[in-house]
Amino acid sequence: MTTQRQAYLKRGYSRIGGWLFPYSARFIDSLLELQLEADVRGSVGEIGVHHGKLFILLALGRRAGEAAFAIDVFGDQHLNRDDSGSGDREIFLNNTRRWLGSDSESLNVLQRSSLDVRPEEILERNGPVRLASIDGGHTEDCVINDLTLVQSVLAPKGVVILDDHFNEFWPEVSSGVARYLLDPGARLRPFAITPNKTYFAAAEDVAFYRRSLRSRNDYYYEKTARLLGSELDIFGTQPWTFSLKARLIKWIKATPFGPYVQALHRRLARGL
Repeated sequence: MTTQRQAYLKRGYSRIGGWLFPYSARFIDSLLELQLEADVRGSVGEIGVHHGKLFILLALGRRAGEAAFAIDVFGDQHLNRDDSGSGDREIFLNNTRRWLGSDSESLNVLQRSSLDVRPEEILERNGPVRLASIDGGHTEDCVINDLTLVQSVLAPKGVVILDDHFNEFWPEVSSGVARYLLDPGARLRPFAITPNKTYFAAAEDVAFYRRSLRSRNDYYYEKTARLLGSELDIFGTQPWTFSLKARLIKWIKATPFGPYVQALHRRLARGL
């Protein structure tokens, strides 16, 4: 991890307006590091950047020469049909200048609804995309549009991060994902969940990401589940995941002494 990314995760992103759980930020950082080590190449970007909280982390994970793009309606709130955010362009640009320095001048910022963005525009300005976050409109149509849009510009081994998939305040996101996944033309499949984020990749890349990210984030692994036919891993979503006592108990149970410790605990609980 670069020193700048370390500094941003430690004291930067928490000061920027927006919504990003601490563990999800760390998981995404491990995903950036994995792509760099595995020589996955391409641009990074986000639909719905707000003030840049997650976007800056993505941009700090680029190699030299890799582009970064931001799509947001910003002040054109008449285009924000579901009031799912109110990004401010000047605040966003000031935040990127602070953390990206001179690199901020090369960002490709589109002040537009993603419904009006064509794949060719992204490819012409940025090339294929290796890591993209979707946090734009929260209607079914917007979710399907954005997943389809990013699918069409994704680089080999590219990853898509979707926000608010299971947020009870935005049920349209869940139904939009379901409609997308049930479409025979959909190429993306979910492979992981962290607090308020779901991660997608092309079907042929899912096994690589599940295996690699599980080894890097095993301490926070909770369970494996299925979502509309796809097996995925869940990390860091429950409070007990961050409890040292709970993790220690889980570790002891997995050792050869586990059954004996559990039997002793049951005896003590019965007062024997």
